[in-house]
Amino acid sequence: MIEQFRKCTFAEFLVLPEHEKSEYERIGMLLTPYSWGVSDVMEWPYITVKEIQSALGQEITYQGIIDIITELTGQKKDKILAKVWIDVFKFIKFVNNSIERINEVEKNLAYEPDANEVKAGIEMFNQFGHMIVIDRLAGGDILKWEQVAQKPFAEVFTKLKINMVDNQFMKNYQIAISK
Repeated sequence: MIEQFRKCTFAEFLVLPEHEKSEYERIGMLLTPYSWGVSDVMEWPYITVKEIQSALGQEITYQGIIDIITELTGQKKDKILAKVWIDVFKFIKFVNNSIERINEVEKNLAYEPDANEVKAGIEMFNQFGHMIVIDRLAGGDILKWEQVAQKPFAEVFTKLKINMVDNQFMKNYQIAISK
């Protein structure tokens, strides 16, 4: 176990021996998150949220983390590598917390398909991931995909929630009038 942590740059951290690096990582993830002035996750472009969510859901490398930092801050790799490792970990913690918040918010969109939808093959759409949301909100118009993708997450989420409530209402209405 490390007795004292050095004030090293992120670049120096990356070349530490594995056993030392893992101690730094363990401590780093206990630090208080810091946003570096990046806006709230609900204001991030929808596509950015979904790409970061996807990246963090898999085994991620430090190059992947640098790419995320660059995406969110516009900072180049050399500037990120020159930062003190503690500052980088505080930002990583901010990003992790932000995506955890999105994961919780998205639980409000949870949908269990009915037997007829399953029979019809609704799972076929799973292969398209978040692109199916972009396509649907763009009205199937590929020329509008980028516009939708760049919308703030909060706007896309609100529209998806409205669509979900509307669809449930229409199902309930159809059942009510068929009796």
